[in-house]
Amino acid sequence: MNIELFTDLIKDDRGNYYVAVQKEDKELTLVNALLERSYVELLEFNEDFKKKYTEYEHQFIGRIAMDKVRHDVVYALKEDGHGRLYELGEVIRLYRVTFIDMIEFYRNPRTVHGS
Repeated sequence: MNIELFTDLIKDDRGNYYVAVQKEDKELTLVNALLERSYVELLEFNEDFKKKYTEYEHQFIGRIAMDKVRHDVVYALKEDGHGRLYELGEVIRLYRVTFIDMIEFYRNPRTVHGS
């Protein structure tokens, strides 16, 4: 099992998805995938935003990030090179796993992404 950072998804037994944001030897750091995907793209409420996301008009803004996670899950299940999906139990058997608290990631997303 070779987990690819920011690409592969890890699912726990409650249906939560995580993405690995750091890996050193057999240590893996995970954060909630919805939270991580919500920081991938800067969204500004302007005319370009309205054009790009017109299908989301009158929707919850979190739906954009959730649709990205859903897309990633669908492709990971196809196992066609667009990421893989692992069960958290399997990952814990091979890696020492730590989780980034959502609030800490929220405060410092750029340091996690290496910017």
